[in-house]
Amino acid sequence: MFSPPTDAAPPMQVAVTGASGHIGNVVCRVLLEQGHRVRAFYNADDHALLDLDVERVQGNVLVLADLLRLCAGCDVVVNCAAIISVHGDPTGIVYRTNTEGPRNIHAAAVAKGVKRLLHISSVHAVTELPHSIPYNEARPYKTRSDYAYDHSKAMGEQVLFAEHGKDALELVVLRPSCVVGPYDTKPSKMGAALLDFLRGNVPVLPEGGYDMVDVRDAARSIVAAITKGRNGGIYVLSGKYYSMKELAQAVQRVTGKRTPRRVLPYGLLKALLPFVALWSWITGAPARFNIESIDALRNGHPNMDSSKAQRELGHTTRPLDDTLRDFYQWQKERGVIN
Repeated sequence: MFSPPTDAAPPMQVAVTGASGHIGNVVCRVLLEQGHRVRAFYNADDHALLDLDVERVQGNVLVLADLLRLCAGCDVVVNCAAIISVHGDPTGIVYRTNTEGPRNIHAAAVAKGVKRLLHISSVHAVTELPHSIPYNEARPYKTRSDYAYDHSKAMGEQVLFAEHGKDALELVVLRPSCVVGPYDTKPSKMGAALLDFLRGNVPVLPEGGYDMVDVRDAARSIVAAITKGRNGGIYVLSGKYYSMKELAQAVQRVTGKRTPRRVLPYGLLKALLPFVALWSWITGAPARFNIESIDALRNGHPNMDSSKAQRELGHTTRPLDDTLRDFYQWQKERGVIN
């Protein structure tokens, strides 16, 4: 599922936090493919790493001692650790993980003489509106008035840039859009949605859409940033915008399974939210959608600009059909689907 490496960096000792996540475990795979030694840091579930020749290290990004142990002897740290949420942050753990985590990783990397820190942020860290303004690295940060996850990712970047230049540690920030593709073990929210399409669990489509990028293309650009990324630079790792209707059509082309065609407008979806929440409370099942998820689709910028990453990191993207085909084939090989 990977193409042969080109122009790879000399072998290094690389630590990857959040290594059991979707982006993290694919970054580990690309690093190994290019001959690097990988120390994979995970919190609780290492299932995504079991088939990889990595040094697994369990710990928590909120515990500095764990990160000091991780960073010892490493040339580079790739910080993929984060908590993604479309349900706010009632306990504060999203904000803590996504802001204190980067601060602790920076401190540990400096203490252990790491040369470069790659921080995997998100396109959610910056504003999507208005759509009339190009979406590039210069977009303004989200603020406390925005959703909790978005604000936490914005603050995570700002925490690192506030420290940048005070020491010898180099910093590169990368902002993937919605990643899709194989090696999605948990699965991710998008992976779960793709499985729901296949199982006929999506009766109607929400209005809007989002930019989607193959996780392998994003991971290759992340690894390329080890040597090609500018110190202090930010890179948007986007793919192409797809409406939910276009996504459903692509799933149908790839799988042959009939997918819904009816699109519910935003206003109707919003009106249904109390009933969706009530049904979730009655059944104990997670709500299919909430205000955060439908706002994300409604506000998704249709023209995210990855030209800087293309020029400087060699960022490329593949067709969505290829990504979906590989995703479903990988899930089939795992026995998740027939």
